[in-house]
Parts: sequence; structure tokens; C-alpha cells
Amino acid sequence: MTPATPFAAPPAFATLAGARTARTARWFARFLLLLFVLAPVALAVVPWQQTVRGRGQVSAYDPTQRKQVVTALVGGQVKKWHVVEGSRVKAGDPIVDIDDNDPDLALRLDAQRKFLSSRRAAADDERAEQARAVDAQVRAQEAAVKAAKANRDAAALLVDVAKEGQKNNEFAFGFEKRRYEMFDKLFRDKQFGGLESELSRDEAKMRADRAATDVKRAGAEIKRAEAALLTNESLVFQADATGLSAVATARRDLRRAEQNVFTVEREIQEIDTRIERFKARFVKSPCDGTVFRVSANAGQGGQLVKEGDELAVIVPDSTDPVVELMIDGVDAPLIAAFMQQTGRGPHVRLQFEGWPAVQFTGWPSVATGTFGGRVRQMDATDDGYGRFRVLVEPEEMFPGDRWPEGIYLRQGNQAVGWVFLNRVTLGYELWRQFNGFPPVVAPKPPEKDADKKDGGKPPKVKPG
Repeated sequence: MTPATPFAAPPAFATLAGARTARTARWFARFLLLLFVLAPVALAVVPWQQTVRGRGQVSAYDPTQRKQVVTALVGGQVKKWHVVEGSRVKAGDPIVDIDDNDPDLALRLDAQRKFLSSRRAAADDERAEQARAVDAQVRAQEAAVKAAKANRDAAALLVDVAKEGQKNNEFAFGFEKRRYEMFDKLFRDKQFGGLESELSRDEAKMRADRAATDVKRAGAEIKRAEAALLTNESLVFQADATGLSAVATARRDLRRAEQNVFTVEREIQEIDTRIERFKARFVKSPCDGTVFRVSANAGQGGQLVKEGDELAVIVPDSTDPVVELMIDGVDAPLIAAFMQQTGRGPHVRLQFEGWPAVQFTGWPSVATGTFGGRVRQMDATDDGYGRFRVLVEPEEMFPGDRWPEGIYLRQGNQAVGWVFLNRVTLGYELWRQFNGFPPVVAPKPPEKDADKKDGGKPPKVKPG
């Protein structure tokens, strides 16, 4: 008789014994239970990358490299289109030709330009003649004033000569008077019996009288010379005034000639402006790029367009691509705080539409198919719906982060971005998610503390 084993089932439960779970399965179940219990504890200390998600599209940082609308600078009739939608153009390539409504406008503009050129030449000659007339009047004034001053100086010398002559005549008069008195005394003296004759005395008296007359004549000459000096003084002022009047008249004529020249130049500028605007009927591409849309009728049948009408839209070749991500207003201050703390924009992982990718938010190193970027700047205000635009530029953090070429990654391609913030543990992240807390709390700017201490206004910090 075989001894019974401890695990042997009674014969009545043979079927139950056959359905018992295998030992290996029981050990595997215990392992899974233990793993389920210990996994949360282990995952609580696993590092986790906090991110902020946003959607947007590819664009260009330089506004001149974004879509540009080509408009008609003049009104007229479409003559010929040189492009179609999708055409590659370079700066200066023709887009469309527009004919003016007046077919003879070019001939008339050219005739007006030639007429104004001849008027300009005549006006220049008149201005040159008036300038020479002004120089001649100035020289004539200087010569007239110089001659009047010379006559005045001569008159002043005559006054001096007349005064010297008066002194000589007065001296001669005194001499002749004393001589006469001496002759008269000798004639009348009885003691000596008349040493001088009456004839000699009379001759001496005549000479004394003549000397007295010469003295009076010298005084009259002085007055005549002084009067001539005054006359010449007035002639100096008269010559100066006459010259100034003539110069002023000549300069007035010169100013009129110059104004005529300026008037003709203004008319030439106006006609040149019309000519340049007329040349604008040949619409050219403002940049290198691709014709995105032809807004007007592309037929050859002479469509009429007005000044300012949209003709075509060109997408320029971008050398500085960026991604415009729209971030919720709740997360925008967190990005600004990160930029303020670190002095640079946070890293961004991008997934472009059309490029398959698998993104692990918490572990970017194991993500595949994503591209790297960095926040370049953030708008100061929202778009009217509580969202803020963030511009992301390329940044190579991992191998393969280089963005696709522009021929593949075009403006307008949709993109999804994850902006990296802090690295925390997975347990903290789960606790934050369960409680609805933001990824990080925006710190208090240090400038505000310094402002309270110093009483000054903190300097502005521009992110990016």
C-alpha cells in the first residue's frame, strides 16, 4: 500500500486536483503583484521633464521673408502675365505688364520732359545773367563809393589849404599894417622933417588894405572848401545808397530767376514721378521666392485693374525659419519666468506635420522623429483669445535635430511643440497633475525687491 502524500487529493476531488494552478504561474502572479506594489515607489524617484504644449506653424522671423502681396502701383489694363501659380522667381523678375488706359501717354510724358528741360536751361541762363548783374552792380557801387570818398578827401585837403592860406594872409596883413603905421609915423614926424614921402605912405596903406582883403578872401575860401567837403560827404552817402538800391534790385531779379529755376525743377520732378509711376506698369518680383497665388485673372484678355489692387502673393525664400507656437495664457508667465531666471529661452521639441514622430514628454532623449528648437521671443500681448505667440528657432541638442530643408519644410506647415521647463521626479509630477498645479511657480523678480530697497524703477528685461 502506497503511503498518502500531504497534497494528495481525496479520490472524491480528483477533478479539482487536476484544475489546480501550476506552481510557476503562482510564482509569476506573486511577482507581478510585488511589481505593482513597488512600481509606484520606484517611479516616484524617476526623473521627469516638465513641458508646456503648444500648436502652431512654420514661419519666418524676418517679416520681409513672410508672404508678400504684390499690388498694382498704377491703374490700367493687364497686358501679359509672366508667371503662374507655383513659378519660381528672383528679385526683379517680371510678374505682369499693365498698359495705361491712355496709349499715347508715354509720348506725351516724353515731350513734356523735353519741354521742361529746355525751360530749365533757359532758367539757368537767366539765373547766371542775373548773378553777373549782381556782381557788376556790387562792383559799380564799390567804385562809386570809392570815387566819392576820394572827392571828399580832396575837399578836406582844400579846407586845410584854405586855412593855411588864411594864416599866411593874416600874417601878411599884420606885416603890411605895421609897415603902413611906420611909414605914416615917419611922414608925419616934424622932428625929422618927413623921412618918408606921402607917396610911400600911400603905397604902404594900399598894400595893407590889399592884405586885409586877402584875409577876407581866405575866409571865404575856407567856407567854400568846407561847403564842398559837406557836398562830397553827401555824395558819398548818395553813391552808397544808390549802389545799394541797384544791388538790391539786381538781387531781387536774381531771386526771381532762382525761383523760376526752382519752379521748373519741381515740374521736372513731378513729370519724372509720373514717368517712374508709368514705368511701374511693369510689375516685378520684390524678392526671391515662389508665386503662391495669382489673385487677378491670369488670362491675356486685358483685365482692368486699379491702383492698389492685389495681383499676386509671393512666398519668399526664408533663411531664418521659426515656428510660431500659440501657448495658453496660464503657461505663458512660466516661460517668461524661465527666460528671466536662465537668461535664455527654454529648449523646445518640435513635431512637424508630415514627419512621423514618437514624443515622450517626460524623457525627450528617447523621443524619435522630433526636432530641436529654442524659444527666441514671446509676444508682449495675446492674440485676443488668451493665447500668446512664442517664436521658436532651430537648436541642435540631440543628433538629428537639424530642421528639414526649406524645400520640404515650408511656411505654413503645422507643428506641435513641447517647451521644456524644469526636471522633477515623476512622483512630484503625478502629485502636481492630481492637484491641478502649474508646472512651476513664477518667481518674484529680483528687480522688484531691489526697487523696494532703492526706491527706483526696475530695469526692463526683454526675453529672447
